[in-house]
Amino acid sequence: MKKALAGLLLMSLLAAACVTVIAPAPAAPPPVNNPPATAPTQPANPPQSLPASYNMPEVAVFTVQPANILSGNYATLTWDIRNSYDVSIEPRFGITRPSGSQPVNPPFTTTYKLTANNSQGSILATTTLTVSGAIPTVDTPTVTFFTANPYVIRRGESAILSWRTVGGSSVSIDKNVGTVPGEGTAQVSPTETTTYMLSVTSPEGAQFQTATVNVK
Repeated sequence: MKKALAGLLLMSLLAAACVTVIAPAPAAPPPVNNPPATAPTQPANPPQSLPASYNMPEVAVFTVQPANILSGNYATLTWDIRNSYDVSIEPRFGITRPSGSQPVNPPFTTTYKLTANNSQGSILATTTLTVSGAIPTVDTPTVTFFTANPYVIRRGESAILSWRTVGGSSVSIDKNVGTVPGEGTAQVSPTETTTYMLSVTSPEGAQFQTATVNVK
């Protein structure tokens, strides 16, 4: 009897030793949420070099102040031209240095024309001095600014005229631009170098100013 019990016990131990323990499978790592691939962000309007940077002469300043004088009084014409070896101003001055200032007192409204040259070509800039028969007052209409940007374009391109006037009852720009508000912009596409004149008038007087678009 004891031998039988001992045999059963030995068989149980051998059976237990043959049992293979299966460890639970390791848990799967959590999914990695990678952001979706996107194309590199591009600006809506990539910056572009202005056509005026065709290595042409640069007009940093060409103004006359005050821009409206009583006949017989003086104004000051000021200019600063860069990247040019040959600068001239008409009427009156002819060939001059690239930067400077001079008093002017024309007897009537005068548009001064500056021509600057370098190896890439020439550009034209203009500014207008209004000469009045009456002393300008705070009620006299004025042109705060009148510009063309860029002032050098290639044929088929456009420039933007920008202006601001004060005190005028009527404002207009020639060369088929027509009647305009006292402040605003207009797109122009001249086929040749063109000088635009802005006129602002009221019962108290008038003032005129010019801006030139060079076509190359």
